[in-house]
Amino acid sequence: MESFVRHYQKTHKKILFAQQQMINELSSPVIPIRPGIGILPLVGDIDTHRAKVILETTLDQSVNKGLHTLYIDLSAVPIIDTMVAHQLFQLMEALKIIGVTSVLSGIRPEIAQTAISLGLDFSGIRVHANLMRALEEFDLQQQ
Repeated sequence: MESFVRHYQKTHKKILFAQQQMINELSSPVIPIRPGIGILPLVGDIDTHRAKVILETTLDQSVNKGLHTLYIDLSAVPIIDTMVAHQLFQLMEALKIIGVTSVLSGIRPEIAQTAISLGLDFSGIRVHANLMRALEEFDLQQQ
């Protein structure tokens, strides 16, 4: 009986780990919309752990998909704490280092207040009110 329980627990842990990995990947999908261009739609609350996962997976996905521009949409993120805001800026800096330009969209007033109170500098970042406006600007530049 003890051997069965140990085997069951070991198998159960493997399944849970695999499911957690899948959830992490699905929680920050980079969706290609054109060659070299992708969207990272973030949805829901972002805690420190999820922010780290987003950082890691987004960098990997951007390289694997050969992106040069990534639109990060925060429209569906209700609020961000100071640590998460810092992680997002680290993500944009890391993307810049690997040759990917970041464009932010959908920043809510609460998120803007958090960023300003942190003293985060938006001067080198393209920011749009929503994803539709960001993509419209891209289409205008292509014409």
